[in-house]
Amino acid sequence: MTTLATAFFGLLTFMSFDEWWTVKIKKQTDNYPWGPINDNPWYYDTPNLYSSVMLTEGILFTIALTVLARQLLKKDKTKILYTLLVCFGLFIAMLVNGQIR
Repeated sequence: MTTLATAFFGLLTFMSFDEWWTVKIKKQTDNYPWGPINDNPWYYDTPNLYSSVMLTEGILFTIALTVLARQLLKKDKTKILYTLLVCFGLFIAMLVNGQIR
C-alpha cells in the first residue's frame, strides 16, 4: 500500500512539473482555455498564474515525497504514516483548489 501511494504521489508530482514546463518554459498555451470559460478553476486566469500554481504543487509534493523516502529508508512506521497523511492532505488541498472558481 505504501509503494502504491508513493507511486501515486510521484505521478502527481511529475504531472505538476510537466504542466509547469509545458506552459512556462515551452510556452505551449494554445490548447488551454484561459480566462473565465467553462467554469475553470481560478488559476486558469492567465498562463503565468497557472504555471505558478503547478510549480507550487510540484514543489510541495517533492518535499513531501523526499520526507517520505527518508522515512521509508529509516523504516519508521509511525513517521511513514504521518508523512502519508501529509501527502493525502496535500492531495485533498489540490482537489479543493481545483474546485475554486
